[in-house]
Amino acid sequence: MSDSSSPLFRAEVTAALSQQALGNIRLAQPISSWLIAGVASVIAITLMLFISLASFDRKARVTGIVVPSTGSISLSTNSTGILSKFFVKEGDTVRVGQALFEISNERQNNQGEISELIGQQLALRRQTLSSELRSSISQTQEKTDSLNLRLKNNEKEALQLEHEIGLMERRQRLSQENINRFETLQNNGYVSSAQVQQKQDETIDISSRLSALKRNQLQIISTRFAIEADLKNTISNLETTRSQIQRSIAAIDQEILENQSRRSILVKAQQNGIITTINGQTGQQVSPGQTLATLIPSSDVEDNYQQTKSLTMEVQLYAPSRTSGFISEGQEVLIRYTAFPYQKFGLHKGVIESVSTTPIAPSELPTNLASTILSNAQQNILGFNSNEALFRIKVKLEKQSIDTYGHAQKLKSGMTLEADILQDKRKIWEWLAEPILAVAKR
Repeated sequence: MSDSSSPLFRAEVTAALSQQALGNIRLAQPISSWLIAGVASVIAITLMLFISLASFDRKARVTGIVVPSTGSISLSTNSTGILSKFFVKEGDTVRVGQALFEISNERQNNQGEISELIGQQLALRRQTLSSELRSSISQTQEKTDSLNLRLKNNEKEALQLEHEIGLMERRQRLSQENINRFETLQNNGYVSSAQVQQKQDETIDISSRLSALKRNQLQIISTRFAIEADLKNTISNLETTRSQIQRSIAAIDQEILENQSRRSILVKAQQNGIITTINGQTGQQVSPGQTLATLIPSSDVEDNYQQTKSLTMEVQLYAPSRTSGFISEGQEVLIRYTAFPYQKFGLHKGVIESVSTTPIAPSELPTNLASTILSNAQQNILGFNSNEALFRIKVKLEKQSIDTYGHAQKLKSGMTLEADILQDKRKIWEWLAEPILAVAKR
């Protein structure tokens, strides 16, 4: 039998079990120092290359809108009324002076449309004045015909009287010659003094009759002058009457036009071009200054399709003064159209053509673009103030269309956009060393 005081297990087993709470034994295998140094060197070299070779672009973010390169004209009305007729549709080419819309201002009472009633009264007044003018012309014509006839008769009488005066003067000369002969005969004793006296009486009678004829001649001349003066006065009175009546007719014509304009007015094209946007519909109430359509000017409107197809678009950017200091012509612009998300359709390039030399107040922006430009700027430019003056920047586009799902989508006027203007390209090390270089230059 074994001794009762000896342990059940061996001492080695008990010692091994008592040390398991400290964990299993693992042998350490440290990374070699050369590997750590290599990785650190690669990182340092990469960082140095990045700092010395890499660069970044300084950008100015602005908002803008797509507009035709020839500009656009907003067509509006100056009066309140109802949009009653459309003479054009979107895409039509129009010529200067062509009627585009009709705006009705009709007013009604118990007897009918007021403007029409006024027009009837004006037409009646005009007809009365026209009749009065014709009557005056007719009466004057009759009077001038009568005066011309009297003047012609007067001329005939003057000619006849002149002939009679000539005969009477001849008789007077003959009578004087007879007296001279009789006086010679009386001196020679061939005739008596009574006979000589008789011949003298005949000469005196002839002279008296000649004087009467000359008085008649003076009267005829005076009558001719009076007829001529009356004729001139008649013609002058007709011209005065005609002028007065014509002025009255012109005033009535003006009232008729004003009455027609109160009834309806026409909105006409200010120049040749293409209608691109029509706002409103028949029966709509319009107010003064409301834009009815947009007209894109064009010098040639012969071919509607070709004009619409060849329409060139440009981008107008509006930059606040705090971002416009380093913007200049020739800088590249990266454009993101709102209608074509850049995540899917990419960025689009352009080049700055011109920058306005003076800022534009928000109130001076085109009425049909102002709200769009300002609201877009407030949403996309941090800290934008809607009362801040803006510089207009014109950008020439690299492409006039967007490639969408295999086909080209042409840009349309009025599309909003954001743009980054690439102002300056600098190395990373220049940017890091800028404070030190600035201090060194002082």
